[in-house]
Amino acid sequence: MDYNNLPLDLGLAITTNRAAMDRFVDLTDDEKEEFIERSRGVMSQSEIDRLVGSLAREDEDPDLHFENVNNIFKGPGVG
Repeated sequence: MDYNNLPLDLGLAITTNRAAMDRFVDLTDDEKEEFIERSRGVMSQSEIDRLVGSLAREDEDPDLHFENVNNIFKGPGVG
């Protein structure tokens, strides 16, 4: 992969998100090219951040930690 073809705004966004950078490095060259092509249609910085964030979230496990599980069931009674 020739990183000289990486758009500057995408490269900056990836390098500021460690999880996304780790995931991007692990992609195959074809997957990297596809991701870069998806980024070319992006117009705003918030869209770039969202795209890079989606890359980071692909291999993360959801956070299912609850401080006190019993609090889930508190509230008004049904009936």
